[in-house]
Amino acid sequence: MGNCCKCFQGNASEKDESLLHESGTPERPPSTDGMARVVGDSGYRAFVIVKHAGHGYLLLEANKKRKGGRHFQLPGGHVDAHEISQYGIDEGSRIAAARELYEETGMDFRDRLYRLAPIEFHSGAYGPQGIKLHETGRRFFRLDISDVDSVQDLPPGHSLNLRLATPLSMEDFRLCLSREHTGFRFQKSPAKAAELVTLHSGGKSSLAITLYESVQKHD
Repeated sequence: MGNCCKCFQGNASEKDESLLHESGTPERPPSTDGMARVVGDSGYRAFVIVKHAGHGYLLLEANKKRKGGRHFQLPGGHVDAHEISQYGIDEGSRIAAARELYEETGMDFRDRLYRLAPIEFHSGAYGPQGIKLHETGRRFFRLDISDVDSVQDLPPGHSLNLRLATPLSMEDFRLCLSREHTGFRFQKSPAKAAELVTLHSGGKSSLAITLYESVQKHD
């Protein structure tokens, strides 16, 4: 029935999802000139705004001291340099978003990248805030899910770092979580979802939800 996560190891030396400059000065991602020679983090970030047709926004729970303790996040993380050098910024970011989503939730859309629709914050439809958000090097994708995307089982021989989890908000849905996250929930209210992810990625995830919903209301 749904997708099932395969065995993987979480990144024990997890980096901050935020870019280095969170002082309020607009950050600009590094140039990709010569990126093929670069190994590791590209400086870009890719996140997925996941929305269940009946339950609302999918939010992952984390508990990190440097983030102020318990808070919620959007699925996503670093775009690797080789993903950009091989596929370009736009498609490389989508590949990274699908990879991070799989590692963090067990939902596997890596062979169905068309399901992750890019949110074009730089298009002008989201105003000056959308353009500024794009310039921080963060790329956001929209993913609509339903009950068929619930993760059904842990794979044989799975890592001890993986566990099946049901939502804190008590809906009938399961994900395969790594040790990076302590739980997950759904939130129907866009305003509440944006509030819950305020601490994630320097507040950029919260802004992304707010801007995305503001345009959806007028479509």
